[in-house]
Amino acid sequence: MEKEKSKAEVNALTPVPTDERKGWIAMAFVQAGICVCVPSFLEGAILAEAMPVWPAIISGTLGYVIVVVVMSILGMMGCDLGVPSCTLTRATFGDKGGRYIVSVLFAINLIGWFGIQNGLCGEAFTNFMSEYVGISIPLVASNVLWGLIMLLTAVYGVSALEKLDYVSIPLLMIIMTMGTVMAIKVNGLTGMGSEVTQTMSFLGGVGLSFNFYAVGTITAADITRFQRTRKDTIKSVVWGVFPMGVITLVLGVLLTKIAGNYDISMVLIDVGLPVAGVVALILATWTTNSTNAYSSGLDIVMIFKIPDNRRREVTVVAGLIGIVLGAFGILDHVEGFLSFLSFLVCPIGGVMMADYWIVGKGKAENWHPVEGFNKIGVLSWALAAVIAYLCKIEYLGIVVGLVIYLILERFVPSLSRGAEKKVEA
Repeated sequence: MEKEKSKAEVNALTPVPTDERKGWIAMAFVQAGICVCVPSFLEGAILAEAMPVWPAIISGTLGYVIVVVVMSILGMMGCDLGVPSCTLTRATFGDKGGRYIVSVLFAINLIGWFGIQNGLCGEAFTNFMSEYVGISIPLVASNVLWGLIMLLTAVYGVSALEKLDYVSIPLLMIIMTMGTVMAIKVNGLTGMGSEVTQTMSFLGGVGLSFNFYAVGTITAADITRFQRTRKDTIKSVVWGVFPMGVITLVLGVLLTKIAGNYDISMVLIDVGLPVAGVVALILATWTTNSTNAYSSGLDIVMIFKIPDNRRREVTVVAGLIGIVLGAFGILDHVEGFLSFLSFLVCPIGGVMMADYWIVGKGKAENWHPVEGFNKIGVLSWALAAVIAYLCKIEYLGIVVGLVIYLILERFVPSLSRGAEKKVEA
């Protein structure tokens, strides 16, 4: 039995068996690994340049509070049913809505960011090897090398992500602490008192913090389906996401003020610790990017109705697409489009929450897939996305989607509540 459990995770959309569920500590490490990446430091830098230090830290922290709350609510749905986010949407949006709308949006976003972050990692590795080791490695070769390494972890599944994060998170904490201390020794603390012309509102800072983690928030069930209980789900999200999210945010703010560079890897290189710098960048990208590839594989299985036991092969294809697009610079031209997708992704979470927790009373037995499109869910999502975009507040789509769905459902009862039997008949 132990030998069987050690094999790579195979299935994608079927419920995770009870004996394969994990405790909250193991999954908290996975959640923490998702949070530590270069964009998380960039978030702190943007806030530091747009407002004074304390408002930047407080607004960013409040953004992570929203992330934790929404992730916990959506994550418990995955825990209840043992299925990923794309499968959960088969009730709210219908089988076709979940496939052709939700899963497509998720897959494009996740594959895109996998390629972009992999490109950053490959570029840093090529520069490091050239400048400090004297070996010239083509950028494309570096991108392919590290993309395949990150992809291998995703192919083996959540157990491999767990093992990676058990090692990488403590190591990253040590490296980040060392880098911050060295930056203070070299640059002092004078930059902390520098004047900043506020160009972003406090609520804008809250929104920015949430937006950096929007897709990971809405797809929380991809990871939490491996949790044993709702309580474990909440614990893993709170202790995994919140501390590491806030730590990287604060370091991004401090390093921008002190050293003039938010990227911990570059700070380490600047203070004479290039090896630690490149290790920090690779680990931070690896822990996040493997999850991007893993989740995108689930979505592609859903989109094309690929046999469920082909998750590994599909994950390889998804990762290779991201590697190729990133290696040749194609994704550099669509980064703004990927950010725009947050306006479309956030309302999905609000509609799902309304359908499961309020209409379905939070009971797993009330969840039922719907054939075709669940028109109430799709319409609620579309209206909420438009409103959020017009207001330029991505996370507003969660609340608006929830409210619109509840209003429409009163007049046209959702097909996910019993009427699906008539559809099947």
